[in-house]
Amino acid sequence: MTYDIPEFRLTAKGDLFMGERAAHTAAASIPDDTNPDDTAAPALRSFQLQATAVQISNGAALSRSRSRSRSRSRSRSRSRSTTFVQAPGTDTEGGVTLGNAIWEELRELTLSRFPFDRPGALPWENLPLPLPPGPEHTQKEVLDLLYKEAALASDPLRQAEIVDQVSSARYSEILHPLGITDPANAPATAALIDTVLNMTERVGYVYKRKFGRARPNQVATHLRPFLGNPAHESYPSNHSFQMFSVAEVMTRLMPELPATVELFHVAQRVAENREMAGIHYASDSMAGRELARMFAPYLIYACRRLMRDALSEWGA
Repeated sequence: MTYDIPEFRLTAKGDLFMGERAAHTAAASIPDDTNPDDTAAPALRSFQLQATAVQISNGAALSRSRSRSRSRSRSRSRSRSTTFVQAPGTDTEGGVTLGNAIWEELRELTLSRFPFDRPGALPWENLPLPLPPGPEHTQKEVLDLLYKEAALASDPLRQAEIVDQVSSARYSEILHPLGITDPANAPATAALIDTVLNMTERVGYVYKRKFGRARPNQVATHLRPFLGNPAHESYPSNHSFQMFSVAEVMTRLMPELPATVELFHVAQRVAENREMAGIHYASDSMAGRELARMFAPYLIYACRRLMRDALSEWGA
């Protein structure tokens, strides 16, 4: 017996939970006459109870949710311009403050399911990202981080660059190669970039939790990172994943524009700076780049409307 659950939701921390439609489907699809001797029976019954609980809780919140959705729709263009002020991922009180990702694109991503009969097609939350390196290779990476730590100590310009990239400066680094000096001059392009950064931050947390790799100085306590450890796992690097995702999307949006190639160099620089700061291994950065490559088709599908809007600003 198989169960087709069509809808899940994604929390700000990267957890998947059952949506209302999925709860109704699950509650109706699991038979009441499950064979008690079946080894799957306890799991199926637990799943059904969870589905029923979701149905009950969602009923009370449905009207509020619809009201909020209408409100968000009315202020959509306003919110897209204002969320551009602060970059996602700012550490506050030991946690992570996420930007306001656009609900429509998050919903498209969360509900997207490629046909199961397509060879190699996997749900976006289960892409075949390689496992982090083992202890032997990790020790080699620690040695590399020691060299980078020493080099950074005598490079104040690089230090300033790293500090800038913790904040909203990442936006200017993306816009500058495209010839955009003010986001207000290209609001649709800015909204697309903002949405990509927000969405990939959330997706990155899913993979961080899956692999659970400790930060470098948690493994090698003699390391002295330039920046404090963010409150989440190391692998893959979210900065790398986010920046390479922007490069992937913009290159597909305007493949004929040479400036989009520069975005890959910007992404690599940002990723390497996180290594210089001592909070990521080189393999974390490579994993972020690889995840961006694999996730790009899902991201482009979810952001297709924004991409059309952005393309119109470039005379296409």
